[in-house]
Amino acid sequence: MIKTAQLQRYFRSGESCVKAVDGLDIDIAAGEFIAVMGPSGSGKSTLLYVLGAMDRPTGGQISINGKRLDLMDDQECSDFRNRELGFVFQSFHLLPRMTLVRNVELPMLYAQVEAAKRHARAVMMLQAVGLGDRFDHFPAELSGGQCQRAAIARALVNSPALLLADEPTGNLDSKTGLEIIGIFQALNRQGMTIVMVTHDENMARHAGRIIRMRDGLIERIETVSKPLQAVLPAEVETSLREVRHAAC
Repeated sequence: MIKTAQLQRYFRSGESCVKAVDGLDIDIAAGEFIAVMGPSGSGKSTLLYVLGAMDRPTGGQISINGKRLDLMDDQECSDFRNRELGFVFQSFHLLPRMTLVRNVELPMLYAQVEAAKRHARAVMMLQAVGLGDRFDHFPAELSGGQCQRAAIARALVNSPALLLADEPTGNLDSKTGLEIIGIFQALNRQGMTIVMVTHDENMARHAGRIIRMRDGLIERIETVSKPLQAVLPAEVETSLREVRHAAC
């Protein structure tokens, strides 16, 4: 699913050079749930943005699903992001003047899906994450957990093969954070590959492997022998499976 070779992302400021990602070799198989951890400035978020084709590498190679991102131009990267990747951010990034259903429709708008199908698919996805009675609400009318669920729905509407999450529980209390992790684990059980940046050791222990970074380098990679399991209502997992299957 993901393979990098000597991946680099350097930033220059005057005569100084910050090596945010400094020659990483990473191999992530399809269907894995990976957590990336490290102190502030370790390069974990930069790595995620390079993997997500939202930032260009300074050097090295990166392949996702056999496609070389480092060889793509800006338009090709944009098309690839919208077609094959889903993103969940710490601050949700929902547009405040749009209802939830309009927010969730946005990736399909860029993919030129016709209006009726966009709306129906967005409503289905919001129902799948437990927001079927909130689709006409605005982000300011919802809790943080509900906003993050909406952000997950938006990330999933184009049926991506890979979900990337940057501190998805960082703005949530522990109970709500575990609910979000429960959704991630359900998606992973259904075959989705997930790479999640987190500062929370407990949340990371729900993944199958943990990549620990420091100073732009991989310090070590740990296999979690018995990942913690977040409780998710069976009807939510079933709804996610049904709506994702309907899009295939």
